[in-house]
Amino acid sequence: MKVWDGIICEFELQKPLALEKRLTAICNAYKVKADSGVIKFLIETSGTSMQELINEIRKLIEYVGEGGTIKKEDVQKLAIKTLDSNIFDLTDNLGKKNIGASIQILNELLYLKEPIQKILITMYNHFKKLYIVKLSEKYRKDLAVAMNLKPNQAFLLNKYKMQAKYFTEQEIRSILDEMIKLDTNYKNGLIDINIGVEAILCMYCS
Repeated sequence: MKVWDGIICEFELQKPLALEKRLTAICNAYKVKADSGVIKFLIETSGTSMQELINEIRKLIEYVGEGGTIKKEDVQKLAIKTLDSNIFDLTDNLGKKNIGASIQILNELLYLKEPIQKILITMYNHFKKLYIVKLSEKYRKDLAVAMNLKPNQAFLLNKYKMQAKYFTEQEIRSILDEMIKLDTNYKNGLIDINIGVEAILCMYCS
């Protein structure tokens, strides 16, 4: 009987700088311009999956054509946002007390068939990260370690820190508690989860 030797290889996730270089190289190959800020914004919008980013950059290249320049507005108009990116936008509007825009993003996600349970979980995880930001600043802890971010997610630190400024520690704690209560009541048939999520958003903005 023949025994085959095996090799174990670790494939690390690519960091933003490597992603930027790859996307810039694709743009150059098609004679399309896109500055570093636009490429970074695309990564923030569409996530760090290389295949997804390649799909999005090719779509943008087709849109502007050879010799064209991809702008931030083009990314906003054409790039597919990840659920996390949409929750960032929803929370930004919530922090600015713009309940109409927050509800609109929620309704757009539901229109795109995102399960409301998944939206609630993603919102909870997002606010938990904002809460960790507050505690890390309060107790002077290393934020990257506290949030347990992957190497290719380190660029999100500043976004979380900026967004956390919209809320007090107590406000974030209250929102988290309301989400936990909603999850329990929904599972016990005491409330419609869609109404519950909207109520939490309205409660903060009231």
